[in-house]
Amino acid sequence: MSSGYRRQRGMALLLALAATAIISTLLSGMLLLSVSHLALSQTNSSYANALNLAEAGVNWELWKISHDPTSADQSPVTVEYPSGSGRFFTVHVEAYPAGGTWVPPADLWVVGTGTVDGVGRTVRVVTRGSTNFFGHYALFGIDQLNVGGSATINGATGTNGLVDTNGNPDFNGSFWYCGSAGGDDVSDNVAGTVYHSPLPEYWPTVNDFASQRAEEKYGATPPQTIDYFKNHNDNSQIVNSLGEQVQIKNFAIDNKTFGADGVIVFKPGDYYFEKIDLPSNNTIEIDSAAGVVNIWLGPAGGVGKPDTINGSMLFTAQDVNRFHLYDGSKRTLKMNGTMDFYGHIFVYNGPDKSGQYYGSVEVNGTGDISGSVIGWDVSRTTGNATITFQSTGGGSTPDPGDFWGFQSWAEVNPA
Repeated sequence: MSSGYRRQRGMALLLALAATAIISTLLSGMLLLSVSHLALSQTNSSYANALNLAEAGVNWELWKISHDPTSADQSPVTVEYPSGSGRFFTVHVEAYPAGGTWVPPADLWVVGTGTVDGVGRTVRVVTRGSTNFFGHYALFGIDQLNVGGSATINGATGTNGLVDTNGNPDFNGSFWYCGSAGGDDVSDNVAGTVYHSPLPEYWPTVNDFASQRAEEKYGATPPQTIDYFKNHNDNSQIVNSLGEQVQIKNFAIDNKTFGADGVIVFKPGDYYFEKIDLPSNNTIEIDSAAGVVNIWLGPAGGVGKPDTINGSMLFTAQDVNRFHLYDGSKRTLKMNGTMDFYGHIFVYNGPDKSGQYYGSVEVNGTGDISGSVIGWDVSRTTGNATITFQSTGGGSTPDPGDFWGFQSWAEVNPA
């Protein structure tokens, strides 16, 4: 074999080896590119799924608090979703905007984190719910409901506790036994449907309402109690029928409060008292045509003689949502007399140091109340009193407007 032929064979081998090396390099690059692309696709998928899971956690929490705000997760809770998938969301609530413990019905943060294959993403949502907790019932006794005489209730009536009826009251609407409610059978007195709901109705306390109002009006940091209004109120705006300022002493309204005209006028605002004994020959005028008037009866858990409204309350507008009477004390609130009343009455507070809730209200006489009467203990509704508020009840199934829902959304530390 000639040397020239051997050189040709050697050259062919070198070319073959070079070609093999080049092709191997190209195949390795393509394989590396494919693996990298697959890994990137998996990471992007995990990244997107983690966000979806974080939002699923937020929706899960909103569903919970829409059915029962007391079930809110104040500390982070982790849930594997779906079960067995190795994917998790963690969610909790915080007070908005300061953080800390959330007290319904105030606004809140819902914070959700989704984790998929080691990739985590967190979202924080500002959430707001309905504050119209009066809209479901004309009359509701949270722990006890006592209705007698010839009282007439136009709208839904309900209780989470015991029902005691005497006389011949008329319930012109539905009646709800909620949770473990029991006692008398009211079927013969109910014009509408009698419901038995396995869920008790949730109600915020007077302190909850006070905390929300203090933050809304004065920028106070929650939580607050009704006692906040002892030093932050509009008592100085109370005038007589001539427009002259009326001096309120010791946070009390009684016969000494009234002048010769026998009238005091409440302009729109928030008023705080620790005693009301409205004499039968005097009148409180509520200027609800000009705006919303709130009366707060404290202090929280305060004791003493009953607060009694024997005289007249005159309203310049018939819009029941423009007047609220909140009683956060342990005194009994007695609504007597023959007045036409336009507003909501809320008598439920706590817990006290022993963990007990409280609030007692009586509706007596022949007056007509347009609005809701809600109390821990509705100890008496009697005489020819009439309570009218068109409502259907709910058995803890919120109306669409009562669900907590998104107000704004943001990702926390997005990549």
